Amino acid sequence: MVNPNKKVKRPDGLGKIYKYKTDENENILTLPISELLKENYIYIYRAINKENFYIAPDDSCFFFKEIIYENEVVGFATYRPSNINESSLVMQYIYILPDYRGKDLLVEEIDEAASLFESSILIEYPSRAIVDVLIKHKLARVFNNRFVISRIPFIIPMVSLSDANSKVVREEFDMTDKKGYSKLSLVYDLDLCAVVGLASSDIENMYTEDVTEDDDLNNYNTMSLPLRVDNEKFNCIEKRENESMIQDETYFKKVREIIDSQDEIIQNWLTIL
Repeated sequence: MVNPNKKVKRPDGLGKIYKYKTDENENILTLPISELLKENYIYIYRAINKENFYIAPDDSCFFFKEIIYENEVVGFATYRPSNINESSLVMQYIYILPDYRGKDLLVEEIDEAASLFESSILIEYPSRAIVDVLIKHKLARVFNNRFVISRIPFIIPMVSLSDANSKVVREEFDMTDKKGYSKLSLVYDLDLCAVVGLASSDIENMYTEDVTEDDDLNNYNTMSLPLRVDNEKFNCIEKRENESMIQDETYFKKVREIIDSQDEIIQNWLTIL
């Protein structure tokens, strides 16, 4: 009998990649993430359930990539195309077994995936832990002891500020009736554990569900929903509720002012390879 806790080995050190398929009618058949994990990596499947790691129900991916450490599969990352930038892939999920964290596997995965897929990588809904790793490896930089500029773009669904501060974590938030627009951003608020999507020019423009595709979606402010893991570790829902800049409706304006005041430094830093 196969030991369900025994890790999958890759003697050559090369991780396996599962790719979407197409049927006879050229329809794309994506990969069901949870099902794939359960069938091929039961030890990882059990670990994500033990940690309550979130994978959206029935979510699927175009690419499922193993993460290898010392010739063993110790995690995975999943990717899908971006609906904003055709030359990019979205990292939907990345999970590394607890005993293998702190070994630079996230940064290695981003570099490897970018090279392998010949695409720039966008991180969907980064946790505070992911942002901290980016900071550690100088892929992100902190300004004013709070606001992060990342070299790796983040991508989030656009929601209203009231939704982002509704005290409901992403894992429990019902997106059924939302329009599904997405926004790219390099900005992250460490205090609120939030990706901050700033309007491109009209800083007073707040995203609501009244916005349509005919509008310039990039010219609206938005903020990511809180993640359960971040709320458990950093109490970010309460911090959002008590944030004075949100209460007096100056949050996005002041974040823009902080970023603009550091613009020369930020632009020079972003251009350094």
